[in-house]
Amino acid sequence: MASAVFEGTSLVNMFVRGCWVNGVRRLVVGRRGDEEDFFEIRTEWSDRSVLYLHRSLADLGRLWQRLRDAFPEDRPELARAPLRQGLVAIKDAHDIETRLNEVEKLLKTIISMPCKYSRSEVVLTFFERSPLDQVLKNDNVHKIQPSFQSPVKISGTLLWVAVAAATLAPHGALRNDQSCLTTGSVNT
Repeated sequence: MASAVFEGTSLVNMFVRGCWVNGVRRLVVGRRGDEEDFFEIRTEWSDRSVLYLHRSLADLGRLWQRLRDAFPEDRPELARAPLRQGLVAIKDAHDIETRLNEVEKLLKTIISMPCKYSRSEVVLTFFERSPLDQVLKNDNVHKIQPSFQSPVKISGTLLWVAVAAATLAPHGALRNDQSCLTTGSVNT
C-alpha cells in the first residue's frame, strides 16, 4: 500500500499547481505494432517549475486504481468521485478535441481534490518525469544513439526504446516519425 504522506524525497512540501493538456502523440507500443495515444501534459509545480509529461489512458486508469488502493478507507467515496466518470468520458470521446478536454478536466479534478489525495505519493509520482518523458523531452529523440536498445519502465510497463540506424536523417538526426517504442518482456 502506498503511503498517504510523501516523505524523504525532493517532492516534500510540493504540489501540482496546474496542468494543461497540450496535445497527443500516437506511439507504437507492443511487439505487434499496436498504437497508443499519449497525452502531452504541461505541469506547473508549487515551486513554479514546469514539466512536460506524456501519459496514456491506461496510466490515468492506474492512477485512479492506485488512489483507491492507497486509501482503502475512502474507496466508496473515491468510487463516487468524478474520477471514474472522467475516465469513461475520455474513453467514450469520439473526436480528439473532446478527448483532450476531458483529460485536462480529469487532471484538474485530481489536483483540486483535498490535500489528502492531491498531495499524496500516488498523485505526486504520477506527475513526476518518467523515463518516457525523458526520451520524448522537447522532441530531442535525435540524442539517442543509433542501433541502441534499452528497457524503460513507466507506470509498471516495460517499454523498449529501439532506434534503428536506418532511421537516421542527414546529419545524424532522427526523424520523429521513425522512432519506435515497443513493450516486451525480458528473458534472462
